[in-house]
Amino acid sequence: MQYNVVPFTRDYLEPAVDLFVNSYRKEQENNPLLPSRVINEPEWILNTLESLVTNPGVAVLNGNRVIAYMITGFLFPFKGQNAALVPEYCHGSVSMDRKELYHRMYMHLADKWAKNRRHIHIMTYFSHDSILQETLYQLGFGAFLAERVRGFSTVNGKNEAEITEEEDFRKLVDIQVEHMKDYPDSPIFISKESAIKTAIADLESHTKNGDAFFVYYEQNKPGAYFTVGDLKESGEGFLLQNTSTAQIKAAYVQPHLRGKGIGKALLQRAIEWSQDQSYERLFVEHETANYYGGNFWSKHFSPYLYFSLRYIDNTIDY
Repeated sequence: MQYNVVPFTRDYLEPAVDLFVNSYRKEQENNPLLPSRVINEPEWILNTLESLVTNPGVAVLNGNRVIAYMITGFLFPFKGQNAALVPEYCHGSVSMDRKELYHRMYMHLADKWAKNRRHIHIMTYFSHDSILQETLYQLGFGAFLAERVRGFSTVNGKNEAEITEEEDFRKLVDIQVEHMKDYPDSPIFISKESAIKTAIADLESHTKNGDAFFVYYEQNKPGAYFTVGDLKESGEGFLLQNTSTAQIKAAYVQPHLRGKGIGKALLQRAIEWSQDQSYERLFVEHETANYYGGNFWSKHFSPYLYFSLRYIDNTIDY
């Protein structure tokens, strides 16, 4: 197959959307809980791509046919460096020669990012896309985040612990601060603001959005909690926006309570609340390096999206 890698322009928007929708269909076949908005409203993805078309991007042509594309989605500071993110809807390809196509597209864009001093590269892709997962691994990418969904089946082996729906967010300030202090530690190593005023502002924002706080109390003090609400109020789970999806927005169990079924009891209450609110599915996003949280979510949710990250040498003079 003959390849011609060219800058991405508006002329390639419609075939790019077709490539992405085809990828989404394949993921939906593996995970039927995924909604059909992408398929039924392709103009949603087209409009999103059109808003990014001035960012660095490439299309791969075979004659006049677009067989692959990749667009830079967002540029932002991250982990003390500058990052470039390619979201799941900003890339796609035909089935044939996908490894070759992605290698070529990444080489073109990585060169542009590096010359603009962007040394963290992030790619988001469907969890059942084993070819792309292997390709990114060969390019030096490693796991970073996962997005997962589940239906409303009963949680197996759940603890019968008493779970309270707490309406006074001020009772959760201390455990929220403790939660944020957990992120910079090994093996997650993510900086989080843990000041009391930040915790209060965050919890108050959840209350204003109509989110629910489910809490396990131990000797009248919060020992574990889940925050659950409508995904549309979150910046996460883009492909699930406006699809009747509830989200677990925060979750924390104090170390001495882990492994005792408290998390399962909290999850069961989150499921029941989501059903009562007429949602169709429950969503969570988590860091893959979070040993305790990652193990829990992977047992009770199905993945549909992975984020992979690569660091490149920032000492090279580009």
